[in-house]
Amino acid sequence: MSSATASFSGARPRKKGSSKRRACAAPGESSRRQRMRALVFKDFGSVELADVPKPGLEAAGDALVRITTTAICGSDLHVLNGRIPGMTPGAVLGHEFIGVVEETGRDVARFKAGDRVLGSFMIPCGSCWFCDRGLFSRCPDVCVFGYGSFLGDVQGAQAEYVRVPKADLALHAINASLSDEQALFAGDIFTTGYECAVEAHIEKGDVVAVLGCGPVGLMAIQAARAVEPERIFAVDTVSQRLEMAQTFGAIPVDASAVHPCSHIQDLTGGRGADAVLECVGLIPALLDSIDIVRAGGRISVIGVHSDPEIQLPLSLSFVRGIDLKFCGTANIVGRWDDALGLITAGSVHPDEIISHRMKLADGVRGYELFEKREALKVVLTP
Repeated sequence: MSSATASFSGARPRKKGSSKRRACAAPGESSRRQRMRALVFKDFGSVELADVPKPGLEAAGDALVRITTTAICGSDLHVLNGRIPGMTPGAVLGHEFIGVVEETGRDVARFKAGDRVLGSFMIPCGSCWFCDRGLFSRCPDVCVFGYGSFLGDVQGAQAEYVRVPKADLALHAINASLSDEQALFAGDIFTTGYECAVEAHIEKGDVVAVLGCGPVGLMAIQAARAVEPERIFAVDTVSQRLEMAQTFGAIPVDASAVHPCSHIQDLTGGRGADAVLECVGLIPALLDSIDIVRAGGRISVIGVHSDPEIQLPLSLSFVRGIDLKFCGTANIVGRWDDALGLITAGSVHPDEIISHRMKLADGVRGYELFEKREALKVVLTP
């Protein structure tokens, strides 16, 4: 079935069993006669390029989108390596995409065939208590493209076509002045980094520290820079990431060469940073954030934490009056208007993190480069 396959180390054995999570896919899917190329999950640790059925409309709120640009995200590696359960062999991967609408269901009001659109990685239900209040990422029935049965069992977008449920919510029209690459990351990593910066309540003239300069951290730096802080410290151990952070106006802090907490304290007269954006998702980074932030300062956490518990310096945090905000999953649908506004105005340039541009047919190689950290961001075109 496949024309190319890649396997990665560190993957967990796949467990058999079914999920009780409500799916976004409608029952009674009709058989598809047309086929397309896609990057699919083969087993934990293995991705392949395959020939699969082309999707079609399954519900009145669906749209069928022909993909023009997609990307490999760090969380796609989480899927492959077993951190996200519920994947089945042959499932299409990917959740960052731009394309052109080919067909819409009868209930789709905002889009028509021929419209150029950006996709949100998440698909909220649009009708629950949280969605009614614009808290789309808190929706209990939120689905995610290419994330398996526990998150809706919706096929992903690293393909030639994708079916988009709840299209009026999960798609956004794109300003004609923006290229695919300029707009692409507003559907995931840029708006995620933007939310982290917003939740830190950064003010003009603040000192900001960003821990973790992967794609989301680099997006957070750009979003923070738009508020005109005095300085932004970028903390990481990977030289390529630190160099990129510096091009965005941040001061690089190599955590393998200096103690970042003491270093930033020294450079702020012993005060610390007004706001810390934690984009790592590991306990040491969170504890460092508490040490780096000033008394009365703010910590915004967007890094995905999977540890069940942490020994927190509670007394110190209380006495110093630290605000600690866990962002959770970013509210893409609730914030992408503002994110796209910054991109359109030229205040931020998310596309500058792209390190590799490849064809979908070479996507397996793209995963290999991303896994080895030889690529910062891989963009694919069919």
